Amino acid sequence: MSAKTDTSTPTDTAIEHETAETLLSLVRRLEHELLAALDADSPQQAVEPLLTSVECLDELDTALAELDSQVTGPLVQRLRLGLDRLACDLHRRGGWQHLDEAQRRTLLARHAKGLTQFDGIGPASAEVLFLHGISDPERLCQSEPDALDDIEGLNAAVLARLKRELEAMRKTRAE
Repeated sequence: MSAKTDTSTPTDTAIEHETAETLLSLVRRLEHELLAALDADSPQQAVEPLLTSVECLDELDTALAELDSQVTGPLVQRLRLGLDRLACDLHRRGGWQHLDEAQRRTLLARHAKGLTQFDGIGPASAEVLFLHGISDPERLCQSEPDALDDIEGLNAAVLARLKRELEAMRKTRAE
């Protein structure tokens, strides 16, 4: 008769508990900072908790990726999408005005980065779109193709390609 052997050790359990505690702490900190950003009295006051939220999400992403990136990746991506949208909204409402140029450039590069997931959009075009209120690929797909004509700073070739892709998506959805 064979007996099932328990291969776990107290150390394994302690590491799992420690990891869970770390993750819980990061989630609570992220929630606290995000709520502070959302409850801020002005867009300017929301920027600092937004920055801390992003740092917390980066830490959480790293910790979760060590566990199972296939399961946690989509969750982190959705959270990052929300933070990008919040950053875009704060920019549009003047929340970045009090920052120096280097801080604004850092925020812009970080939060416009998600737009580069859309085929044909590089960092420079992503920043132009972000500054005009398009924070992510989902929002870009919701845009009317002709509305892109109002965006100054897009390369003519990029503009034409984006309009073609948006029109093609609309036709596909209509069929």
